Amino acid sequence: KIHRNTINKYVEKFKNEKLFSSLETKPPISWCAEIDWEKVRLEYLGGVCLNVIYEELVERKKVQVQYAGFWKQAQKRISLTEATMVRIFKPGERTEIDYADGIEILDPVTGELRKTQFFVGVLCHSRYAFAEFTMTQGSGDFLQSHVNMFEYFGGVAQLLSPDNLKSAVTKTHRYDPVINQAYTRLAEHYEVAVVPARVRTPKDKAIVERTIQIFQRYFFMKVRNKTFTSLLELNQCLREHLVIFNGKKHRVFKRTRAEMFEDEKIHLKLLPQDPYKVAVYHRAVLSRDCHLYFDQNYYSSPHHLRGRDLDIWATAKIVEIFYNGERVALHGRSKTTRKFVTDISHYPPAQMAFAEEDVQKIITRAVTVGPETARLIKSLLESPQPLKHLRRSQGIVALAWKYTGADLEAACKEANRFSNHNIQYLERVIKMREGVKSNQENEITDRSYNPHLRGINNIH
Repeated sequence: KIHRNTINKYVEKFKNEKLFSSLETKPPISWCAEIDWEKVRLEYLGGVCLNVIYEELVERKKVQVQYAGFWKQAQKRISLTEATMVRIFKPGERTEIDYADGIEILDPVTGELRKTQFFVGVLCHSRYAFAEFTMTQGSGDFLQSHVNMFEYFGGVAQLLSPDNLKSAVTKTHRYDPVINQAYTRLAEHYEVAVVPARVRTPKDKAIVERTIQIFQRYFFMKVRNKTFTSLLELNQCLREHLVIFNGKKHRVFKRTRAEMFEDEKIHLKLLPQDPYKVAVYHRAVLSRDCHLYFDQNYYSSPHHLRGRDLDIWATAKIVEIFYNGERVALHGRSKTTRKFVTDISHYPPAQMAFAEEDVQKIITRAVTVGPETARLIKSLLESPQPLKHLRRSQGIVALAWKYTGADLEAACKEANRFSNHNIQYLERVIKMREGVKSNQENEITDRSYNPHLRGINNIH
């Protein structure tokens, strides 16, 4: 119950007598007062490394201590790290997926090094991991890696969280991204939801990001002196180390990932009875030649859909083309490039009739006319370059319709005799025969007796 003024009087007395020096605040370090800590904070949050800022201050002779001392003072005055939160996932709730640059493989034929991609999927509750190397991040490899991952886990989690690559997301959006149609088809088959991570937000899939770092520091270093000549060889080596990785005790949970996976496995959805056939999606416009472009080849579709956008679903063996959800064409997938895969029934009637003409059909039509016509046509089409004479053969056979089959047969007999296969020559022969016929028909067969004429017709 002493008044504060009385207390202040005794405090001042003790200060003057230096008996209260232990209660005084230590004087600030001199160099700290000369630094604009707010500017340091803004530069650090803008992406400048703290050691770079330290070196610049040393060059300007504003700091006379080692980096450790500078870092300690910076920790007191500015916030170098942001607050974080612990995310807890239920068993079978979520699978995080990501890619990283893979290990190069040596092509034994060309001797060149080929880059690979490193696919990783992690069950968030148990941290149980699946990984494999692929040649690309394309839709086909991306979907096939998912199928392999589900088979490795023996089930499917409720939710997939991939990155925003084109094979997963067609159009990015913070709240409503557009999922790739091929990826949507896979998700519907396995009855799993797809929720991509936000753009440039790696913390949305922090578990798989950390798992990739561990693999890069562990497995990549283990095989740094090995040379792989095939993707199969590289993945076999990875599978062996994957078992070791999942069998290691987790630093925080004090259990192995394999042990925690045994608890989570019973909460995964069962795999569908029918295995999923990986089909990539593409959209293309049908051109005026009744073909559309896909995978460096050209596939035909019905002519009445020219100029329309068609949906393409392609597996390793077949190419299906749809319009408004209805399949309009089905082709075998070409293994080569720059090839036209055509169903002639997709052409209009006139083009279809032209496309149906081939060497064997021309020969068959010539046989129906007669043996001499067939002989002439075969001599043309059995040459080293039969297609060179295809149009001429079509024109010769067409003379049977313009005139008669008997006239063409007789003309071909003359042409074979003189080895003259020109259409103009055949027509001249036919017209000469018609002229002879006409003269014979116009002859007078019954006339009166004439003593100045001889012959059987003059007998009276």
